Amino acid sequence: MSVFQDILRVLRDGITIKPSIVVTNRVTVPGIGTGSAYAAGDAFGTRFVFEVPPKGTITRAIFIDKDNEGIQKDIVMFSREFTETADNAAFDPSDVDMTSHLGVASVNVFYDFGSNRGGEAVPDLEYSLPDGRIYCQIVTKGADNIAAGAIPEVYLVVKT
Repeated sequence: MSVFQDILRVLRDGITIKPSIVVTNRVTVPGIGTGSAYAAGDAFGTRFVFEVPPKGTITRAIFIDKDNEGIQKDIVMFSREFTETADNAAFDPSDVDMTSHLGVASVNVFYDFGSNRGGEAVPDLEYSLPDGRIYCQIVTKGADNIAAGAIPEVYLVVKT
């Protein structure tokens, strides 16, 4: 085929490009006080980081709820380090920190598997980060009380 014929074929049929799917490192939510009573709007643990491709779209955020509570969690994401809110305190990022706010994945759909639950958010959040890091902190939307040995884990699914 000539280059001209290839160009005509592309113009006629288009090009199908299969995106690549990347699953991030699974993070055990750091800093959670087991046996502590949380209130809606509290920071749920401390800051953590996801290593991601420099450019992509977050298609899923997965929350592994080992304590089987099924309470909405907001994974608040930033493009650079930010001043974390202390665990179990009202989440309150500064105005300066909000300049690097990427978005929120609200995990509000849970699947009950007996002694635990899987939570999922579908944020469809595009990003471009030269250092390939997303800085996060979770905010609970209810009254959690996490048992020892039941610290939740989170991870992201990214389309590049």
